[in-house]
Amino acid sequence: MARILPQSKSAAVNPLKSSQPLGAAFAFLGVDGAMPLFHGSQGCTSFALVLFVRHFKEAIPLQTTAMDEVATILGAADHLEEAILNLKNRTKPTLIGVCTTALVETRGEDCAGDIANIKLKHTQQLAGTEVVLANTPDFDGAIEEGWAKAVTAMIEGITRSGERARHPKKIAILPGCNLSVADIEHMRDMVESFGLKPVILPDISGSLDGTVPDRWVATTYGGTSVEDIRELGTAMRCIAIGEHMRRPAQALLGLTGVPYVLFQSLTG
Repeated sequence: MARILPQSKSAAVNPLKSSQPLGAAFAFLGVDGAMPLFHGSQGCTSFALVLFVRHFKEAIPLQTTAMDEVATILGAADHLEEAILNLKNRTKPTLIGVCTTALVETRGEDCAGDIANIKLKHTQQLAGTEVVLANTPDFDGAIEEGWAKAVTAMIEGITRSGERARHPKKIAILPGCNLSVADIEHMRDMVESFGLKPVILPDISGSLDGTVPDRWVATTYGGTSVEDIRELGTAMRCIAIGEHMRRPAQALLGLTGVPYVLFQSLTG
């Protein structure tokens, strides 16, 4: 005879909410004119898109390379190239953030090499658009690691290297994925009240705050500009929030010499 076992947990646990690709896409959404691109099957993107739309209650730009059975076996470099060129031609983003999924990571795709070849082959066609790769397999890590990897990839791929003249009032802030839109807005106001100029990467308070543009925008609307990311090396100091943001802060230090301070959390 069958026995019905009642649930003893007081919460429903959804592992999709803690995946690395979701965290990386979340970080890319904090950049103005960005388009996150999941390199994998359509299902991976659909789940992430549903979670984002349900949470933020607004249109979320998120695309996929739509790998099928043939691409899974023979390789998906062609799918990645086609997706990047289509996005460039149709949406004209300032940033395409490629997030790998378990499908391509398990297969062992050389995504970094593929993207380097695409950039070399289509240099003129991709002018004005940065293409950044974050290796984020679903089977490893969680949302905060995907977020940190995306921020690290943007710093290493876009920020100008070398020590440069510092702006005395410019502060680079690397917030953790646990901070909400309201948290980041409050943090900006607080820093500006001291007469400082904060550059927040990523800045979801500008792109996921419910603002509805007066025209159709296929990419993110608001957030950190690519030019601001490029000029992070002119900041006087970097503030990282959350232990998972240590790696991006160290990447900025190694690339530009900007010193950082790490806060485990913010209170007040």
